[in-house]
Amino acid sequence: MKYSSFLSLNGQDLIKGVIMAAGGAAYAILEPLLSTGNFEVDWRNVAKIAVGSALVYLMKNLLTTPPKTITIDPNQTTVIQKP
Repeated sequence: MKYSSFLSLNGQDLIKGVIMAAGGAAYAILEPLLSTGNFEVDWRNVAKIAVGSALVYLMKNLLTTPPKTITIDPNQTTVIQKP
């Protein structure tokens, strides 16, 4: 998996941001509608929640450093057996 470096974004970040925005907006709008039985959708609120979700996700990716990796050289590794 590719990770973007600190204070940068890549194409995968943007695609995941759109997915998070759509999913967050759908959940935030549909859950109360299903609970109350009222199915009138305010598309302005859907757009606000989608844009907000996308921006928060992109900010999180922008400010998160990539995970550390550990490289093991099998030639320099020894096995310690317990007695």
